[in-house]
Amino acid sequence: MNVPDPASVDYLCNLLIPGAPKSGTSTLHAALATHPHICMSRPKEPWLFFRADSGVERHNALFAHAQADARVFGESSQGYFADAPSMDRIAACLKRPRIILLLRHPVDRALSQYRYDLRRGIETDPLDVALRNRGEDSSYVYDTRISFYRSVGGYLAFSRYARIVPEWQRRFGGENVLLLRAEDFHATPAAVLARCHRFLGLTPLEQAPPPARNATTGTQRKVMPGPIRAAARLVPGGLKSSALYRRLRGSVLQGITPAMPDAPDEASLRLLRDALQEDIAFHAGLSSTAD
Repeated sequence: MNVPDPASVDYLCNLLIPGAPKSGTSTLHAALATHPHICMSRPKEPWLFFRADSGVERHNALFAHAQADARVFGESSQGYFADAPSMDRIAACLKRPRIILLLRHPVDRALSQYRYDLRRGIETDPLDVALRNRGEDSSYVYDTRISFYRSVGGYLAFSRYARIVPEWQRRFGGENVLLLRAEDFHATPAAVLARCHRFLGLTPLEQAPPPARNATTGTQRKVMPGPIRAAARLVPGGLKSSALYRRLRGSVLQGITPAMPDAPDEASLRLLRDALQEDIAFHAGLSSTAD
C-alpha cells in the first residue's frame, strides 16, 4: 500500500467516471482496475463529492488498497453525472482530473433505467406517465429502505448528453474529457480499454481482461417492503452471512420482483424519441476510433 497519511496530502483521485444510470460504468470500473498502474475505488460509488462535507481524508481512504506503483486513482459515482454542484466540488478539489464519460444510446439508456426501476419496485407508472411526471427530475434521494441514494426519475434528464457533456468539458477542458459509446465498449472492449489507458498516459495491457460481470452497487439495490425489512432486522447478525440466509433472501427478492410489463406502446416510444432528438444526434456523432 502506498497511500500516505491522508491528512497531510492532496486528493489522490485523478480520474472520475461519472456515468448515467444503466450505462455500463460498473463494467468499465472493474476493467480499468485490472491495470497494474490503476487503483479504482472501493466501493465503486462513494458519492463523496455529492456531499459538501466529506473531505480529503475520507476520499483518500477509498484507495487504501492501492499498490506501490499505482499512478491513477479513480472512482465512478453516477450521482455526479448531471449534478452541477458535484462538478463544482470536483473542480475545486482535484488538480486536473481526467474524466471518462461512457454514453449509452439515450433512448436505450432511458428504457433500461425505467425497466430496472420497475423491477426494483421504485417505479409503478406506465412509461408515458413516468416521462411526464419524473422524466426531467435528475435529483436523488437517500432511501432508508436500501440505505443508499436512488434516483427520483430522470429517464430523460440522464440522457441529456447534448446539455450535460459540455458542462464537464467547460469545467475540466475538452482535452481532459474522454467520450466513449457504451455500444463500442460492449462490441470491442479491448480496443476501448486500450483507448482509456492511452488517455490516462498508460501503456495498454497486451491482453485485456474480459469485461467483468456487472456487480450490484448501492444505487441498484431493490426496495424491500417494510414488513420484510422489519423481519430481516430480527435475524441475528451472525446468521446473515450464512449460505442458508443468502438463499432465503434471494428467494424472497425473486418472489417480490414484479413481472415485467408489456413493451411500451409506440406512442410512448415516440414521446421518448422526440424528447431526446438532440441527444440521439449527439451520441451518433461520437467517434468510435482511437484519439
